[in-house]
Order: sequence, then structure tokens, then C-alpha cells
Amino acid sequence: MARQDQNPGNKGKMSKKYTWKFFLSTQDAWDAMYKECEEAKISIELEQYIFEADSLGNKFMELFIKKAREKVKVILICDKYGSLSLNSSPLLKDFKDAGGFIHFYHPLRFWHIVTPWWWFPRIHTKTLLIDSEVIYTGGVCIAERMRHWRDTQIRFTGPIISDVREAFDAVEKKYFFRKFFTYRNHKNSGNFYYLHNWSSFAAYKIYKELVNRIRHARKYIYITSLFFVPNRRFLSLLKKACARGVEIRLMVPEHSDLLPADWVYTSYIPKLLSSGVKIYHYRKSVIHCKTMVIDDEWATVGSTNMDIISFFYNREANVITTDKEAVMELKQHFSNDLKNCIEIDWNAWGNIPLWKKTIGYIGRLFKIFLR
Repeated sequence: MARQDQNPGNKGKMSKKYTWKFFLSTQDAWDAMYKECEEAKISIELEQYIFEADSLGNKFMELFIKKAREKVKVILICDKYGSLSLNSSPLLKDFKDAGGFIHFYHPLRFWHIVTPWWWFPRIHTKTLLIDSEVIYTGGVCIAERMRHWRDTQIRFTGPIISDVREAFDAVEKKYFFRKFFTYRNHKNSGNFYYLHNWSSFAAYKIYKELVNRIRHARKYIYITSLFFVPNRRFLSLLKKACARGVEIRLMVPEHSDLLPADWVYTSYIPKLLSSGVKIYHYRKSVIHCKTMVIDDEWATVGSTNMDIISFFYNREANVITTDKEAVMELKQHFSNDLKNCIEIDWNAWGNIPLWKKTIGYIGRLFKIFLR
């Protein structure tokens, strides 16, 4: 039986056997995640790309130490590159002494400077599983510098938990026992399911889902992504969709936290504009969401950026939904975010400095390393 929330206001929307709620800022997501971790009775399992040893990260680590001492199973799976500062945190010893377990995925060594093909895969997922009954997933990292970013995180209960539980079991077995395993995604019979990439097995499940949905879009496709550095096939699909009358809107931040990725993205602007894609730059803050909404019928939110690293290399996780209310809510989020955007047209492209355009085109040669 699923645990009932102590605060009914935290349940969010209900759809048949599911409860779900969106958080539209990192601060709101952190507050909710922290509160439910405080209430955990059995387990806290976190898979996270960026977990920094700053004031926010220390706050969560101190809570995890406390819960581990209370005999709650606490397991952290963090990316060694994204969570580099956590690796040297003095709180790690207290955490391990209390009974907590932490694994840093895929360490980078000094010789990797000359072997960049070993930089990937990275764990880019941001999923929190509490007592095997509540999940949080989306784009939210644990880093104080992201406090004022616009992001999307979803809280879930319901049958989708079985998919998340199996994904955590698989990755934990790999780390604990170093055994070869195959994880198969299960699509729930309801309107939500949890889909993830695990590049070791070249599954690319999220990319295949996006491609399939774009190919069958009839009315519109609304995309929000921190980065937009796609492969040729993805660009071709967008162009073909525009040609058959589908309205495509792409929203990216005016400035992300990775300048080289911004420069490479600019090299795609002419192709997008000539295809008919409408481009918007979010200006209020960094927009870190990774969402797509199609035809009032399908939507996704998760960790996957619209770039080749997320598509083909990283471990990523997205929630897919065909629930009408959830889809329409994500569509409304996109419409609201447009109010803080400027549209990029041919005039805006002409105003981009030549040096930036040049670097962008050259940078395509190295786009696999833009993370």
C-alpha cells in the first residue's frame, strides 16, 4: 500500500492510480525533496549528476547522515565529474560511518586528457526514490548556484514506481557486485511511464521515443532544453515536420552555464529558421528544463537535453505521459515561459558577432565533449 502524505497539499494532481505534481523552480523542488527525505522510514536512494559540496549540498548530506544513523538505507549514486566537489567533502566519512553508501560513477584520470573517448558515459539522471513509494525526477540538481534557475521537477506516486525501483536495483547491483546485467524498461499500462537510457547497452530508448513522436506529430511540437546540439537525423525530422505543417517552437536559455555549447548552438540557427522552426531565448534566468509537448496528446519531462550526448552517451531518465491533464499543464508552462523570452529571427541572427558564428561552426567538430 502506498504511503499517504501527511500534508494533503503535497499530493498534487491525481490520474487514476497516479498522483503527480510539478515543481517549476529549483528552490521549490529542493524544499519538497528535503521534507520528504526527513520523513523517510525505510530508504532514500538518489541518482544525481551534480551534487556539490556547498551550503545546499552540505544541508542534504547532514540530513542523509542523520537518516542513516536512524537505520534508514541511504544510497547515493553520483557522477564523478558532475559531483567532483562532493568527493572531497569531509562529510563523506561521517556519512559512511553512519552506514550510508555512496558511489562515484566513472572517475576521470589525468590520462583521459589524451583519451577523450573515455569521458563518457556520464550519469546525468536526477532521480530521488523515497521508501520505494515516492519519486522525484526531472532536471533539478543539488547545487546552490542553481537556486534561481527555472527548472521542472515532477513528484510521483503510483505504479510507475515499479519501473523506477527496477532501474535503481539494476544500477545498484552493477555497482555493488560488478555483474553484467540487462535492464529492460517496462511501459506501465497507465498514462505514465519511466524511460531511461543506459548507454552500455546502446539502447537509446529516450531518443527513439522522441524520434517516433516527432515523426507522427500533426499540429505542434514545443521543446525546451538547456542545450540544443542535435544530430542530423533529429534536425531532418524537425524540418520534415515543419514541411507538413507542424508548428515547432524551440526554447533555450539566452545564456546557459556552458559558453561553448551556446556558441555551437548558434550554428544551427540558420538551419532551424530556414526549416520554419520558431526559436525563443529565455532571458529571466537560466532555463534548465528538458521538456517536450506534442499535439495535446503526449509530453515528457526529465534529464534529457536535445543534444547528442544525452541522446547516445549519458545515462538519462524521463517520465513520458499521455495523461491529458499533465500534457496540458506542461503546455501551459511553455506558454508562460514564452513571456520571458525574445524570439530569434533572421535579424537577430545577423546581429550575432562573426567570431561567435565561426567558433560555433568549428565547435561542431567537438560537440561530443560539450557537457
